Amino acid sequence: MLVIMTHERSIIERNPWWASGSVPEGLIGIKRREYLGKIAERLKDRKLLAILGIRRSGKSTLIYQSIKYLLDNGTDPKNIFYINADDFEKPGRANLEEALDFCQQNNMVSLKDKKLYVFIDEIQNIRGWQQLLKKYYDLKYASKFIVSGSSSSLIYKNSSESLAGRISFIDVFPLTFREFLQFNSIEMPEAALHFQSLKKIYFDLSPKVNEIAGFLSQYLNVGGFPEWFDVKNEEVWFKILAEEYTSLLIYRDIVRVFSIRDPLLLESVFRFVAAHSGERFSYLGIAKQNDGDKETSKQYIFHLARSHLINLSDYYTKSKKASERKEKKVYFCDTGLKNSIGGRQDIGFDAETSVFLHCLKHVSGHPMGKIFYWLDKKKNETDIIMSYRSELIAVEVKYRSSIEDTDLKGILNFCKNFGVKNAYVVTKMLMEEREIEGIRFSFIPLWLFLLVF
Repeated sequence: MLVIMTHERSIIERNPWWASGSVPEGLIGIKRREYLGKIAERLKDRKLLAILGIRRSGKSTLIYQSIKYLLDNGTDPKNIFYINADDFEKPGRANLEEALDFCQQNNMVSLKDKKLYVFIDEIQNIRGWQQLLKKYYDLKYASKFIVSGSSSSLIYKNSSESLAGRISFIDVFPLTFREFLQFNSIEMPEAALHFQSLKKIYFDLSPKVNEIAGFLSQYLNVGGFPEWFDVKNEEVWFKILAEEYTSLLIYRDIVRVFSIRDPLLLESVFRFVAAHSGERFSYLGIAKQNDGDKETSKQYIFHLARSHLINLSDYYTKSKKASERKEKKVYFCDTGLKNSIGGRQDIGFDAETSVFLHCLKHVSGHPMGKIFYWLDKKKNETDIIMSYRSELIAVEVKYRSSIEDTDLKGILNFCKNFGVKNAYVVTKMLMEEREIEGIRFSFIPLWLFLLVF
């Protein structure tokens, strides 16, 4: 008689399709088609696949959706394993090997000889995982391993040391505005960053503009974590963000991983950044504001950025050394989380944060893609410069209804200095084109700009 241990029973419970042949409806959620398409394509090759993103950005749901995809396309349910590292009391390589052995024995299959799909959630909690999966890969095991992790910096560090050439990555972000609308059962047409095509979409959707604007206001307020759609109560939601999310993101994904000596200073820096998203900063200034020293504050900013809780934008210049000497701009990872922790800023900062995050998601798909800002000699700023495919795209956020040519000195000077012929201004509702001193400016409402690419 087979005696099932507690951890083995947990594995069986985590893999209900072994018995039923399907993923329970409650685990599937709303499809995020873009990510599913990327994952489905990567399931075809041998490489390990890492699905990365901040905690509760939807990685586990994507895993269940991927399992459903495999089942729908004829994969034997017994050939799909799901293991959650949070189930291990003392997660280590031996625990993972035991769990994999049990899965094989229970289903009478072999990782080595058959293409099994092994999903391992919260992989960053397992010490030595990379050596074990490297062994399977190098021994040409037939199986495909898909891991997910909340602490992106740890995953990248481990894989770069031992899995180079053997692993690919997919970064998962909180919901874009397009996805937010889809989660509200509103489908939007595809949109490219081309004024005439956007103008057509603008007029086609004119009867729905007020409805879309209402959802935009909600999106800027509550942010893009998918769990919002299970809560849908602002008071409860902001309490969850401020307490549960902060505890998980800071104390489980940074303090523990990086052995932070002063977690209270880290949390103080985290809250300070939340209150100043979209602003320039210096490491010395942050240290003074939070009663810390410059080097420690700089290190904590680095950890927050590597873990994708904040994003840094460098000054644009051809000289890397000159760029490093300049102040950086900082953006929080999600407007809802930012509002719950740092309080609400002026709506213009929320608009700029949402534009930055939207552009960041776009350039992250390009190997050399990066976002910068720029200042002219009179401190006139260009908010966002996307650099990818040897192309520069300049974007200024002016979240208001009336914009004069004189309000665009910074972005105009940037375009002149760097030979950029087209620039974009994100507005509240204004939709028009202007030519200013030989530069073509496209004025696009925020809701529409957040649908492009």
